[in-house]
Parts: sequence; C-alpha cells; structure tokens
Amino acid sequence: MRLISFRLDGQERYGVVSGSGVIDMSARLGARAPTLRDAIAAGCLDEMKQLAENDAADCNLDDIEFALPIPRPQKILCAGRNYRAYHEVVEEGNAPKFPSIFSRLASSFAAHGQAILKPKAGDQLDYEGELVAVIGARGRHVPQDQALSYVAGYTCMNEGTVRDWMKRGTQNTPAKNFYRSGSIGPWITTADEVGDPSRLHITTRRNGVVVQDGDTDMMIFDLPYLIAHISKFTWLEPGDMIATGSPGGSIIESDTPDWLKPGDALEVEISGVGALANPIEAE
Repeated sequence: MRLISFRLDGQERYGVVSGSGVIDMSARLGARAPTLRDAIAAGCLDEMKQLAENDAADCNLDDIEFALPIPRPQKILCAGRNYRAYHEVVEEGNAPKFPSIFSRLASSFAAHGQAILKPKAGDQLDYEGELVAVIGARGRHVPQDQALSYVAGYTCMNEGTVRDWMKRGTQNTPAKNFYRSGSIGPWITTADEVGDPSRLHITTRRNGVVVQDGDTDMMIFDLPYLIAHISKFTWLEPGDMIATGSPGGSIIESDTPDWLKPGDALEVEISGVGALANPIEAE
C-alpha cells in the first residue's frame, strides 16, 4: 500500500495511491485521523487497506500537489557516512563504533515534483539518495531484534547538503538544513510490501544519468541497529523519519566537482519503494 499526503483545491489531504489515482482516506476517516501521521498513530492502516481494496479513486495523481509524506513529522533523524562507499572501503576493525546521527528540519525538504532550491548563500549543493524508514509505533529502548516491527513503511530521500557550509563552524546543522535543499517522497510504501530493507537498490540520476548505484546491504549500521540506537536517547513517535545514509557517488567525491545548478533534474529511485523526482531552481 502506498500512502500519500497531498493538497487538492487548497486543502491538505492524505490517501492511498490506486493505479494512477488516489483514494482520499482523510474524507473517509474524518476527525478520527485528520492527518496521515494521526492515521498511523491510531492504527488505521489495516482499515485503510480494506477501504482501498473496495473503493475507487477520488482524484488523479496528475491533479494533486504532492506534500511531504508526513507533512509535519516530529523528528527527522539522519545517519551520516553510513555506507561502505566505493571511494571509502571500511576495513575490518576500522569501522566506526557508533553511527553519526544528526537532525533535519522538515522545512529543509521539498516534496515530490517541487523544486529543490540552490541557496543564495551557498554554491556547493550536493545530492545523496537515501532510504528512509517511517516509524509506525511509539517506542523507547527498542530491542534490535524487534526494531523492524516499529516501522510503518519506507520512502525516498534526497538528503541534499550545502557542502561549502560544512566548514563554517564545528557543526553540520546549517549545511544540512538550508530551506528546501533536499526532498522526500513521493509516498510511503508500507513495510509489508517492501520486505527486507537490507535488500533494496538505490539509484540516483542527474539529468537522466546514473550518478549513484548501490545496495542497502552496504550500510555500516543497518536499520534495526539505527532504530535501537536512536531509541536509547529519544522516544520514537509515529511519523518520525530515520534516513539511513547514502551510497557512493555524491558530487563531493569528485576531483572536479560539478555542483547542482538551476535547470538540473534529480531522481532518487529505490526498488520496491518509489521514485522521487525534483527540478533544481535558484532560491
């Protein structure tokens, strides 16, 4: 089941993708679940699946404006440098002992089809295609062997970074949080349809050319570990997002970097999850 948040006729809605259309679940669930995050938290996914099997689409995908899959997530947490990238083979015994975790603001992401903005104050906008887990159940101190049961589904992320800001201070927060410097979407594919998140393939294309091509089994810290680790220091809440890192091929790895510029088109495709597409525009 593909869960989508969107705008139609100026109103925020959510639903289930059915072929080339959308079944509006916000109309069906009403005040019980005003947003998709509320529907996930209330345990409505089975009901939504049953409704989707019996109801016809209310509108076409071409007629809606995509929103972030969870428009106002409480937390977006990201794992940095979490892949055995092609340029950086991690030898046994030299891998980091713990993941590098940082947070991002929802405002730093564009929705599917919306423009990613090359900022006025930065010149080195980079791409990073990533698998994102969307949390479905509240939890703290989650056992690693139970961690995937806390996942409602998965979505795609371009975890864009303004690289020339990474040396402007000792923290990465500004470089990772420029307004609409990355993107998330187009929807959430539920965990039952995706299966094992360590057996997926990530492909990033720039203007139709493949620039990242890697498997999720290249993660240094897999998703169950990340969920268990993060839940030691904070409560995980329904709708929270955990980005799991990016395979090799980002622009920063090039000896002659050609940073993203207005007019470029990016696509992050993850097998079994979806394809996230965005143009690049000047802020």
